[in-house]
Amino acid sequence: VLHGSGAATSLPEELHLREATRVVIVSSASLYRETGIVAALERALQTDHLATFTKLSQHTPEAAVAELAMLLRDLRADAVVSVGGGSVIDGCKAALHTRGADSAVHLALPTTLSGAEFTATAGVTDAATGQKRSVFDRRAAPRVVILDPAITLATPERLWLASGIRAVDHAVETVLSPIKDELGTSLALEALRRLRCALPQCQRQPDDLPARHRAQVAAWWAALGLASVPMGPSHSLGRLLGAPFGIPHGITSCVLLPAVMSQIANSEPSRLEPLVSAFEVAGPHEVGEGCRAFIAALGLPTTLAAAGLAVSDLPTYLETVPPVWRDVVSNVY
Repeated sequence: VLHGSGAATSLPEELHLREATRVVIVSSASLYRETGIVAALERALQTDHLATFTKLSQHTPEAAVAELAMLLRDLRADAVVSVGGGSVIDGCKAALHTRGADSAVHLALPTTLSGAEFTATAGVTDAATGQKRSVFDRRAAPRVVILDPAITLATPERLWLASGIRAVDHAVETVLSPIKDELGTSLALEALRRLRCALPQCQRQPDDLPARHRAQVAAWWAALGLASVPMGPSHSLGRLLGAPFGIPHGITSCVLLPAVMSQIANSEPSRLEPLVSAFEVAGPHEVGEGCRAFIAALGLPTTLAAAGLAVSDLPTYLETVPPVWRDVVSNVY
């Protein structure tokens, strides 16, 4: 992991160290069209740059993944550089898995705080059904992650902050996991403290590169739990809500994480004790509301309605939700 302002300039050297000379850059269409970030990387790579692919979009459509895998095969690419958020990074992992992950090395320059660059799992959506499937391939995970706050300046504020709450979700569910990982828990708690400071500063002063860098490092630490413990109800409920109803995963965390914590406080408040100081509340019963207030102060939605779920879609969503969580979900519409 290379991090700090200007870290993106190390990309050519990192590719050279891996003897990569046939490079495909993958980004979102908006990042390519509306900023100069991708064009600058293309110029830096010079003749090693073969093509740029921009068809990956929210929730990683399966058809775009298949098209990227074919492009990698046809060009005999030996490196893939993902530049963007979780959907772009997941798409590269899934395409490499399809193409044959040993065929090319993956380097990632994330522009959000989703943490996808630190996992070997990718979620891919079938456009016809809206259902998401998971791909797991350690060989397809990025071998180099470059966290450069300067390339995040063009990320829309709502996306940046919501992906930061996704990082909060990673940290919280690492702490709450019944499978304990001492290192993961310690890093998750520190990540929470840093995110609670960095995200409001990013909102107040969007061009504060040190604050954005602190948020990136915190999201990195929060994501380490993804590799060591299973995530909990907020993630599983969010997966059922995200792709089928077109709601970004960061937004699903904004709504569902506080609700899950409040429900846990009703049945097992002792599990929330480690989070009391991180959210600066009086006790475990206040942790969920403390999280909700933090999210609301960032201008992000805390109800399903505000997140964009139509009232007519609520019954359909509830049908997919395990019975034990249906009342919880209904109460946050």
